[in-house]
Amino acid sequence: MSETPAGFPNPPHANGQPPISGHQQAYGQPTHQHGPTYSAPPQAYGSPGGVAPHTYGNPVSPAYLPGQAVQPYQPTAPAMRQPQPVPAAYPQAAGPALVSAGGRFGAMLLDGLLAVVTLWIGWLVWSMFTWSDGQTPAKKLLGHVVADANTGSAFDWGRMALREFCIKGLLGWVLNVFTLGIYFWVDSFMCFGDRQRTLHDRMANSIVRYL
Repeated sequence: MSETPAGFPNPPHANGQPPISGHQQAYGQPTHQHGPTYSAPPQAYGSPGGVAPHTYGNPVSPAYLPGQAVQPYQPTAPAMRQPQPVPAAYPQAAGPALVSAGGRFGAMLLDGLLAVVTLWIGWLVWSMFTWSDGQTPAKKLLGHVVADANTGSAFDWGRMALREFCIKGLLGWVLNVFTLGIYFWVDSFMCFGDRQRTLHDRMANSIVRYL
């Protein structure tokens, strides 16, 4: 059999079947692919086997190792708030003594007497001057002064006007009307309590002490 010139196909077999070349396989044999094969892309340096490298910006979670104990979730304890300091009460031993309950009733009766004698006008005008020292006309004569319950400093004109006109006057009158006079007795007898403070003293945060 003569060789086939280059560029021409092999002649058919004598029985009409193409000859079996070296690159062809018999029927039933597994097909082998020829040409380059491609493997999986190489993994990044330092990455554990089988774990895809994390992208930039995502936190890396530690890999779970067999036999390693899993730590339970422990919430962070909230920060403790510091307690706010409570203003201390006026120290009676460090300053002038407080006016007793009897002295308070005496000053109230004297203020009422002066108001009646001066037809309320004289008492009111006099009060405009004594309020700047934390005193009413009767307290001015008896040496009493209305002071702050925390610091012991004498009231100024504004705080005295709030205490005498707004709290004792207007608010006291309204409460007496609605309670049929019960407020007056409750306010008066509270003078026998803590630091001889009446109900209007507690509203105004005041005490009554000696000069």
